[in-house]
Amino acid sequence: MKKPTVVLIIVFSLLLFACAMGKPAKHIPRHLSAGGKQIKKGLEWYKKGCYKKSLEYFFRAYELYSASDMLDGVAMSLNNLGTIYRITGNYEKAVLFFDEAYTIYSDLYDNREAVKALSNKAATFICMGNLDKAEQVIEEALRVLPAARNKSLLIPVLQNKGVLLTKRGSYEAAEEVFATCLNHADRLDPMGMASLHFAFGNLMLKTGRPADAIASFEKALSIDRELGFHKGMADDLFSMGQAYIRLGKDEEAAKSLKRSVKIFALIDQAKEVRETMKHLKEAAQKAGIDISVTEAFIERWGQGRLYESPCRD
Repeated sequence: MKKPTVVLIIVFSLLLFACAMGKPAKHIPRHLSAGGKQIKKGLEWYKKGCYKKSLEYFFRAYELYSASDMLDGVAMSLNNLGTIYRITGNYEKAVLFFDEAYTIYSDLYDNREAVKALSNKAATFICMGNLDKAEQVIEEALRVLPAARNKSLLIPVLQNKGVLLTKRGSYEAAEEVFATCLNHADRLDPMGMASLHFAFGNLMLKTGRPADAIASFEKALSIDRELGFHKGMADDLFSMGQAYIRLGKDEEAAKSLKRSVKIFALIDQAKEVRETMKHLKEAAQKAGIDISVTEAFIERWGQGRLYESPCRD
């Protein structure tokens, strides 16, 4: 019973001290803070990999910021909406949203956020397979970067360049770019670090080094698990399964793919569930593993018969 009392006393003392300083906390009018609250909620769902939920809150933020004529908030909402559209495969709409965000940030002379919008746009073109346009946008981002005066922004831009080079089959050049990114990875937040390890793992897989790929995917998985980023965990485990298949370790592949497909199912990623189940069945058959229990749960969850889901309120 003593610990809660001590905490209350400490907090109350701090409040008294703040009052004694003579400056009351600045009150932010509701119409100026409402958009930020919606962005925060949207990011919480995004970090779980619950993109339908996050989309709703980013739209709410856009409406609130627009109503209050807060241009930086409008651009932020557009950038976040574009990111969700990119991840969910609506690439054309994503590009439009990133372009609009970039225009607003440029008008505000906010080079830091302008670079982010360009980097996201480049990632979208890479997903679309339009590598020439992606390269043009990356070069544009690198031109704007010095004005942003933020060296940490360079790593995501270079990471996109590394992914682009990987897609083009320029593996040596890609590895050099990723090496630069990894040498400066301390500038990244945890989600950025996980993304970098995942991208490097994909390069290792492409260049016939599945054991090194697994090591990178495991690093990404460890971070994503700590963050509670469910979609990231599922992607990491799926890619680990692919690497184990390359090594001829079908039993290990099946174990990774079983973990992956369950997460995909629980966050309602139907397309990914189908793709992962296909590989899981093949690996399980080769390894002589019975996956009927996993199949039963996937069927059950696919019918909406689940008690818990990371994407439920």
